[in-house]
This record gives sequence, C-alpha cells and structure tokens, in this order.
Amino acid sequence: MARALFNRVEVMKQPPTLAARALGIASRDATYLLSGLREDVAKDFVRVMLAGRPSIDTTNQEEADDE
Repeated sequence: MARALFNRVEVMKQPPTLAARALGIASRDATYLLSGLREDVAKDFVRVMLAGRPSIDTTNQEEADDE
C-alpha cells in the first residue's frame, strides 16, 4: 500500500489526498505512510551513494600510516 501511494504521489505527481482516495485510505494515514517511506528512501539513497567508499576510520588510519 505504501509503495502504491508513493508511486502515485512521487512518480505520477498526484496530490496526496487524491492518491489516498484512489487507494481507499484516509488522508491522515496516507501522510503517515508517505513520511515513513520517504525516510526509508532517503536512508537507502545515502547507503547507495556511500557504497564502496572507504569509511572515515579507514581514511584516517591510512593517513596515520603514511606519516
């Protein structure tokens, strides 16, 4: 349900109230679902962007070893 709502609002650009009505859920519930899913998407995005990069601890250790 949350993914269908997210798709309607973020991809199809439907107003949240219209998307909620189309899915048969209350507007307040739609707001709650969107908020949680947006947070999850943001966290996943950060993880993907940081994947493969050395951690700060690794970088600091390499600099100390070079001295």
